[in-house]
Amino acid sequence: MKDLMPKITGETREEHIPLMFDEGMSILVNYIDEHKEINRILEIGTAVGWSAMCMANVRDSIRIDTVEIDLDMAEAAVHNIRENGMQDRIRVHHIDALWYDTATVYDLIFVDAAKAQYENYTEHFLKNTHPGTVFVYDNLSFHGIVDDPALSDNRSTIQLTRKIREFRTWLSEDERFETEWMMDKGDGIAFAKVKG
Repeated sequence: MKDLMPKITGETREEHIPLMFDEGMSILVNYIDEHKEINRILEIGTAVGWSAMCMANVRDSIRIDTVEIDLDMAEAAVHNIRENGMQDRIRVHHIDALWYDTATVYDLIFVDAAKAQYENYTEHFLKNTHPGTVFVYDNLSFHGIVDDPALSDNRSTIQLTRKIREFRTWLSEDERFETEWMMDKGDGIAFAKVKG
């Protein structure tokens, strides 16, 4: 698998498909590696399967359900995962995450899809957690624009970053979670652990 990952990474970035920043992915992978109890993972936002494979590569016991709304992306992910021989450990579900219903309880839920839906994703999948489950959120800085809207003059981007700012406030005030913020890492990351 490791031999094929650089090829997938390069092709994906060339096609301008958004991937988690390398620094952010390194932090996430290290976190999973350090927490041996993390074996069941839900990913919201598959793209081409790169991040799911990075996480699954941490150890053989990891099993991942990954949800992708875009059919072309989901099909590309299935192909890439099969090419890397990980189809028995990573299952791609082509569906809107808010329609995805499962009884599985996860140790980690990685949220990297529609930013305006982060709060809704969290509420929807809270039933699939246990005390200690960690939600991981990416793009909470959004290239610095969340904290400095003057960096963009694009109206839709400004609206999106306002929603991300509102989500950050919501998460920081929600006492169901113990949240660690890494806003200076990657594109802004938070680890929110479900309290007992």
